[in-house]
Parts: sequence; structure tokens; C-alpha cells
Amino acid sequence: MEQNTKIPVVLVTGFLGAGKTTLINEIIHGHRNLKLALVENEFGQQSIDQDLILGMRSENIFDLSNGCICCSISNEFTLTLLDLAEKAGEIDYLLIETTGIADLSNVIKPFYDDQELKERYTLAGSVCLIDASNFDQQMSEREQQMQVILSDLLVVNKTDTTDEETLATIKRKLTAWNGTAEIQTTEFGKCSKFQLNHFAESVQGLLEKKMAESFMFRLVQSKKYTTFTHEFSGEVPLERFKYWFNYFAAINQREIYRIKGILFPQDSPTKTIVQSVGGATSYTEGSLIMPGETPINRLVFIGKEIDFDRISFELDHYLNDE
Repeated sequence: MEQNTKIPVVLVTGFLGAGKTTLINEIIHGHRNLKLALVENEFGQQSIDQDLILGMRSENIFDLSNGCICCSISNEFTLTLLDLAEKAGEIDYLLIETTGIADLSNVIKPFYDDQELKERYTLAGSVCLIDASNFDQQMSEREQQMQVILSDLLVVNKTDTTDEETLATIKRKLTAWNGTAEIQTTEFGKCSKFQLNHFAESVQGLLEKKMAESFMFRLVQSKKYTTFTHEFSGEVPLERFKYWFNYFAAINQREIYRIKGILFPQDSPTKTIVQSVGGATSYTEGSLIMPGETPINRLVFIGKEIDFDRISFELDHYLNDE
């Protein structure tokens, strides 16, 4: 299937009560020129969120009400997406709203390692909505921590309930958890800066920009999680790198939750963006390599108690192993 027939996907996750449905309503009303489909789910026998989603025909809402899309009905989730894929050309964007207790890694992984989904969809990125009024309480939960770590855009909602000093503290903590994500603030879920048709481009561009900044190249530790950046120079034999790195990411998935990186492939006019979640890895085309640009490859690892000395050793061993 050609790239231009793929349906771009935006995941919307976040804290319980943070305002995910309100944000989705804002997205729908702010993109009336686009044809959107929505997969949303709630626990229980009957979903109430479907009644709150305004401006979409009911046949475009795929409501998975038997459980969370990332666990008990994962097969139904994949089948629903394959069914939706038959509408390629009729859908401009697919929005997926997860429950507030979703394990986001298991929602992302199918788009990286399921061949049928990879042929039909492209994951534009994930948005995590954060409740500023209950930040410390909710960030003590592992599910919320992982949603922050694995997202590309962090939207801090309910900023009207907090002061500037507290908001600055929240931003610093979020940056320590996920230094490559963009942070936006909003009240009542009204995120005017968020535009679907620029989301994939801005996520990719922001990732490259942030990975070029010197502040990224240090060890950042929270009480439970570690961010570590490895940098190496020279052009990379991409196919050989994929063969090794896919295995590396898979066997280290319990320790390393997410990997983001920029590579300079051999004999390529463009950089390669590598992302890995839960051991499943994706490679996409990045920006053009400018004449005279120094090939500096960078990989960011986010995980729990990462043994960065071992990772550095294994990467260096790979690079020097001809």
C-alpha cells in the first residue's frame, strides 16, 4: 500500500478526569474541513463518552465498551482498525481515545510491529492530557507516569486552577520525565495551538530540534525513571543497524520503555528517525541532510533503572564490530 493511502493516527490519553473528551470535542470542532474517525472506549456495559462526542456521525464512532483497548480486547482493537482501514481515502485522521488507566505502550506497539497495521496506518503521535489541579497525586500512579513518558505532546489542562509558580514546577517535572516532548498549556481543554494536519510534522521536527540541543546529553534521573542519551558520529549502515537494534530493543524492553533517535544512514539524502516502545521499533524518514552537516547520531533511552554503562558498551561494541 502506498504511503499516501495510509491513515494517520493520533492517540489521546491522559489522567482520569483530565478532560480528554473535552479536548477531542475541541479537535473535532476545530477541524471541520477534515474527515475524522474516532475509536473511543470505556469500561462497563455502556459507554457514556459517545454521547459527549459532538459533531460526528454515529457510524464513525467505534465504541469498544467491553474493556480497555490495550488489554482485554486487543484482538477487537486490531480487527476494528483493519475494518476502518477499508475506508482509506474517506478518512483524513483517526483519533483513538484511551481510558485514563491505559498502558499506552500496548496501544502504540501494534502500529510498530503488526505488519497489516503498518501497511495501512502511520502513527502521527500521542497526546497526553494532564490535570494541573491534581498533578502530584495522579503522577504517583504508574499508568500516568508511563503515559507522560510515552507521549509526544503533553497538554497541561486546568491551568486556571493553579498559580504560575506551581505551573512552572509541573513543567520542570514533566521535562525530567520526558525531555523530547512538547509541552502546551490550556484551560477547559481549549488547545488552540493543536492542529492535526501539522501534528506529525511538528512532532518529527521538534524531536530533531530537541535532540540537537546540548542539554539533552546528560543523565536525568527521577526517583523511579532514568533518561540517558548516547551520541556517536559517522554514517550508519541502516539495514545492519536495524537487524541489531530491533533485537536489542526487544530483549531490553522490561528495562527500557522508550527509545527515540536520529540516525545518519549511509548513502541516504535524509536522516532516519527511530522510535521504539515496548520492544517494537519503527523507522521513518527524517529531514534532509544538509551539505557539510556533521553526522552525529543520537539515541535517547527512557526507562527504569537503566544500566547506561552496559548500553554504551553494547552500542560501541556494535559500532566497532565489523
